[in-house]
Amino acid sequence: MKVLSRQMIPSASELTARIARCVGVWETNRGGDNPAPKESALDTVAGVHASMATIEQATMPYAVDAFAKYPALRAKASPALTTAEITAASACCKSVVTLLANVKGAATAGKDPADFIKGNAAAIKAACLDDGDVGVMFQALVLKGAIDKLRADVAAKKTTLDKAAASIPAAQRLGLGIASLKAYIRTAPNWGENTAGWQRKAVSAMPNQIGARIESVATSQNGEALALPVIGDRVNAELKKRPAPTEPQIVATVAQENNPGEANYGQNVLKIYNRLFPSAPG
Repeated sequence: MKVLSRQMIPSASELTARIARCVGVWETNRGGDNPAPKESALDTVAGVHASMATIEQATMPYAVDAFAKYPALRAKASPALTTAEITAASACCKSVVTLLANVKGAATAGKDPADFIKGNAAAIKAACLDDGDVGVMFQALVLKGAIDKLRADVAAKKTTLDKAAASIPAAQRLGLGIASLKAYIRTAPNWGENTAGWQRKAVSAMPNQIGARIESVATSQNGEALALPVIGDRVNAELKKRPAPTEPQIVATVAQENNPGEANYGQNVLKIYNRLFPSAPG
């Protein structure tokens, strides 16, 4: 009699497609059966949303890293993106982070924004931004300070979230809508979206439409173009493990790697997987 050591697991390509679909549902259409790719809902001081309309709500640095790793993604752009262009986009993203840190340091030290801008022309250029953008970065630190204070006030029940958001004068909101202000007041880590927003704006300002070409590919295939090769590599790595993991273990592990900072991310994606693919061993 032939004894099966484990229940049959779908092929790597099938697992990849299934997990990508479930990740997309969790990220963009919770409770639904299929992803609904969309950008991050939060406004940012950069004037653009932090993420692109992909199933994993990919930020620009995430996309650039994927393009650097997978030649097939670069080839899909029109014209094809070169390694040099992606390397430049990566450097731009990193320079934005450095510039933001330097602006914060200057503001903390009480330096005049105009003096900072005058003395940091090369750093601003490296970040693919302009003097006006840096001026907004200084203003954003003031706004963040107000938001942090309001968060403490709300926590202490000195005011309500609605009143806190409304108390920020329109002229000081830097384009942030009330819903976004409430989200920033409610959850401190949300402010990180502004860094991603600046990075997306910066790459979009690069020559030869590098940003537009990246985004065109990233949002293709119903927003799955970036996720499929990344998830595929993770699936293959799991399938090579010995002892071999079960299908639920593969799904949860691969999904968790998509967002390691979110607790129970993998298990939440697994619940969707079990609902959409009920024949899978759970």
